[in-house]
Amino acid sequence: MLASWKFWTVMVAISGLAGLFAFGFTKNPKLVLSPLVGRSAPGFAVTEMNSGEPISLESLHGTPFLLNFWASWCTACKEEAPLLEAAYERYERAGRGVRVIGIAIQDTPADARRFAQRFGKRYYLALDTPRGDVSLNWGLYGVPETFFVDARGIITHKHIGALSWDAIETEMERLLTSAGAAPPSPAGALRAN
Repeated sequence: MLASWKFWTVMVAISGLAGLFAFGFTKNPKLVLSPLVGRSAPGFAVTEMNSGEPISLESLHGTPFLLNFWASWCTACKEEAPLLEAAYERYERAGRGVRVIGIAIQDTPADARRFAQRFGKRYYLALDTPRGDVSLNWGLYGVPETFFVDARGIITHKHIGALSWDAIETEMERLLTSAGAAPPSPAGALRAN
């Protein structure tokens, strides 16, 4: 009788865990709300991987920016690379006032440089620390992930996965028109792609 009780207890526990995992797999990770949206961006300080130019959240005060976390080994990062370069051309290089910044995570300097050269990346590129200090502070789940930050340093949107041009354009235009606006509610944290 005692063995039967233990058997059924274990079976119920296993069934409960299986049900919990099955429910978790029904959630699209791209729809997970970010607690950072609508809040001040976490501080960071990195150095451009080719020029050695430092940049920090403080130095960007008053300037809206797109912050993309990427890696040379990331397939989706290859898909979005030409779009990020196009965003740089249209919004930063053309003088529209939005910076484009990329931070490589879990990467080597040599691999990150080869990737940047292969895809013609000319915008500001840096490496996260070997411990991943910047990506941890920004709450990354993986790569690519992109944050849009307004001129006041408030995160207005987080995009998980490869960016589309529509997503870039929508959020960059929002950054350009949001000067002086109240921060968005966290309910608008992520939209389906």
